[in-house]
Formats: sequence, structure tokens, C-alpha cells
Amino acid sequence: MMETLLDSFSLAWFKISPLVLNLILVLVLLLVGILIAKGLGFLATLLLKTIQLDKGAKQIGFNTLLERGNIKRTASELIGDLIYWVLVLVLVIGVLGAFGLPVEPALTKVFAYMGIVFLAALILGVGVFLAGLISGIVRVIMGNLGIEGAKTTSRVTYYIVIIFAFLAALTELGIAPEAFLPHLGVIVGAPALAVAIAFGLGCKDMAADFLHNLFKGK
Repeated sequence: MMETLLDSFSLAWFKISPLVLNLILVLVLLLVGILIAKGLGFLATLLLKTIQLDKGAKQIGFNTLLERGNIKRTASELIGDLIYWVLVLVLVIGVLGAFGLPVEPALTKVFAYMGIVFLAALILGVGVFLAGLISGIVRVIMGNLGIEGAKTTSRVTYYIVIIFAFLAALTELGIAPEAFLPHLGVIVGAPALAVAIAFGLGCKDMAADFLHNLFKGK
């Protein structure tokens, strides 16, 4: 009985030992590769700081863009991180491909979706830019013509353009705006109605002053 059990264990180990050894080898290669990629990324960051890349980025206003995006890292650190992640990606693809794992179909899907996300973000960014530009033009024209409510109209124009850009970005991501637009009125209208009733009943004078200033563009 014991001999049969030992033979079963030996047979099982003989079958799974190549998988276990390959797994250990993959983990070791990934660990070593990640450490090397980390070191190269650090060296790249150090080199870029030595040649004062961050100073040049500050002069061209790149740091301002990072601050607006709430990014705390410098340009040198961002490039170092980029080098690190590119090396890690190359390492993972190389190791998995060497062991015969099908990584290309998954990578194709990942990069295709990343491209869609980037395009949607680009559309939204362009929409924000156009919203500011168009609302500014509307405000200048109405102000020069002496039309009251220029500020209010420019604000409304700004948000309308933002909404259209947002819907276009959702469409690019494969999310049909028609799926939630019928419910948008209920979602926004119910709280707005409650606030309007409370505001109107409790603060009539304040409401009148608010609407007067709103349409005057103050």
C-alpha cells in the first residue's frame, strides 16, 4: 500500500515538476528584470536632472500642466517612470513569449482599448479648449454689442460645449448616450425642483436678487 502511494506521488511530481520549475524560473526572471528596469529608470531620472531638464520644463510651462493635473512628480521623474514601465512591459512580453504563452492577442486588445481611451480623452480635452474659446468669443461679442447677460450666456455656452464633448467621448468609448439620456431629466430635475421650491419659499428676496444678477451677468 505504501509503495503504491509513493509511486502515485512520484508520478504526480514527475508531471507537475516541469510546470513548477518553469514557474519559479519565470518569477526569478521577472524579479531580476524588474530590479534592472528600476535601476535604469532611476539612472535615467538622475541623468535628466543632471542636465537640468526640469528647469527647461518649468520655463516652457510644462510644470504648470502637471500641477493642473494634480501630478506631484517632475518631468525627469515621469520620463524615468516611463522608461521603467516600458522595460517591464518588454520583459513580461519576452518572458511569457519564451515559454510559449499566447500574449499577442491579449496585448492587441489592451493596446486597442488604450488607443480608444486616449482618443476619448483627446476629444474631451479639445472640447474643454473649444468651450473656453467659444464662450470667450460669445462674451466679447455680446459685451461689445452692449447686450446684457453676456457673462451668463457665455457660461451656458461653455457648459453646452462641454456636454457635447462629454457625450462624444462616451460614444468613442462604446457607451451609447441614448442609454441614460432618457433618465437624465429625472436625475437632474428632481433635486433641482426640490432646491428651487425650498429656495423660492424661504428666500424670495434672495431669489429675486440672484436671478437679477444672473441675467445681468454679474
